[in-house]
Amino acid sequence: MKSTFSIAGRKVGIGEPAYVIAEAGVNHDCRLDRGQALVDTAKEAGFDAIKFQSYTASKISTRVAPRYWVEPDDPNGTQWDTFAKLDKLSDADFKTLIAHARARGLVAFSTPFDDEAVDFLTGLDMPAFKIASADLTCKPLLELVARAQKPVILSTGTSTLAEVDEALETLAANGCDEVVLLHCTLKYPCPPEGINLRMMTHLMQAFPGVPVGLSDHSLGISIPQAAVAMGACMIEKHYTIDKKIKGSPDHHLSVDPPEARAMIDGIRAIEKAFGRAVKGLEPLEKDAFHYARRSVTSARAIAKGAVITREMLTYKRPGTGISPRFFDLVVGRVAQKDIPEDTTITWEMV
Repeated sequence: MKSTFSIAGRKVGIGEPAYVIAEAGVNHDCRLDRGQALVDTAKEAGFDAIKFQSYTASKISTRVAPRYWVEPDDPNGTQWDTFAKLDKLSDADFKTLIAHARARGLVAFSTPFDDEAVDFLTGLDMPAFKIASADLTCKPLLELVARAQKPVILSTGTSTLAEVDEALETLAANGCDEVVLLHCTLKYPCPPEGINLRMMTHLMQAFPGVPVGLSDHSLGISIPQAAVAMGACMIEKHYTIDKKIKGSPDHHLSVDPPEARAMIDGIRAIEKAFGRAVKGLEPLEKDAFHYARRSVTSARAIAKGAVITREMLTYKRPGTGISPRFFDLVVGRVAQKDIPEDTTITWEMV
């Protein structure tokens, strides 16, 4: 597997700035205008890409499969009930939506949940594919996506390391060597104690050289920022234009435009703060080096020719004289000139 590669011309992977994806999913609620608003505001917020979901209810779930999320307005519904309400965006409207994103300069792609969706998205020349956590063990879907010869973003919620390894082997065997693993906890929303950010480190150790990021289902913006500080090279975060919208069950657990902007600004600030693993005087510390440090200082007036004793000395700012590191070396030396009280002592004086 490659440690770095490009998605639509943007380099991603180990050592690269975090690639931040607005997971719009089906927060368009089957409305083209809402989808376009998601694109416009995601671009303004600073996302690198926006991602949707492509599925048909009858191909993803039986009619009786229980939900693993809560919908207060329909507490007794099934997965199929939800999917059947949200799979109505037409192919023509989806093509228009992708074209709109490209016109705005925002990378756009989607998660396919069935073979037909893979074929449809391939026909639109998607720059990457996302595989949902729930489909990490869906070998036929992985094989089909891999053969599209595009980068794959693979979420790993609910999986074991053995299953992740098997998925990577399946992708590689079918020609895909550009993969990002996203740590994920498949819970909507996920409380902080369920996030387990250390699993990212475990994935990095288990699959050295494979880029690792986070697909985040927590509320708020601190978890993605912490993930970047721990080395995540990609962040996927649910995104909406308004949390109060009724429709997709993801609106309420998504970030809205102001939160997204704050999240991304924080991520970029963290990246600037990484710096370099070299300990020494930083250019920004030059004044502090001279004026915040201390120097050996005369505690009283010292006459020329006097043998300097410890009682004659103290240590004060600024640090433009002899460093207190050499305090003991000054003791016992002979004053080469009269040294007034409260004077920063230099080597020329002793």
